[in-house]
Amino acid sequence: MLILETGAGLTTSNSYSSVDEADLYHEARLHTSIWDDADDDDKEASLQWATRLIDEKIDFAGYKTSSTQALEFPRSGLYDRGGNSIGSGTVPTWLKNATAEYARYLIGEDLELSSGLSGFKELVVGPIEIVVDKADRKTAMPASVWSMLKFYGSTSTSSIRRLYRV
Repeated sequence: MLILETGAGLTTSNSYSSVDEADLYHEARLHTSIWDDADDDDKEASLQWATRLIDEKIDFAGYKTSSTQALEFPRSGLYDRGGNSIGSGTVPTWLKNATAEYARYLIGEDLELSSGLSGFKELVVGPIEIVVDKADRKTAMPASVWSMLKFYGSTSTSSIRRLYRV
């Protein structure tokens, strides 16, 4: 069951976007038939999964408003591109949109599932030679989603961390 984060810092929330919000986001996009054709149960599951992956993969600037909230938002100490403070009692539209975008990808394909041969360009058995093709590997976060989020944090696998003083 989808429990929408409203900006109140709920202890049980599991999604940044509702199905209605995601439907509205996709109405303004092309090539969304996979989303449009999905039933509400699949949409809810993909929105919850997208939210979990975003929270796991992005180290957002600022800090949670409550130590008991289930998700990384709402946050304090976060600023938009214009340098304006993002209200600590909100879930920003860009985050809702990124969640909807990610959810559409997840309905179509398990981006975390990898075949045993992805990333290999060449494999020779005798004498053994393996050539790795990094470009062949799936990324677990689509570029379109990352472009919506990158201003507000860094990937959790990044070796450089932002330091914020409060």
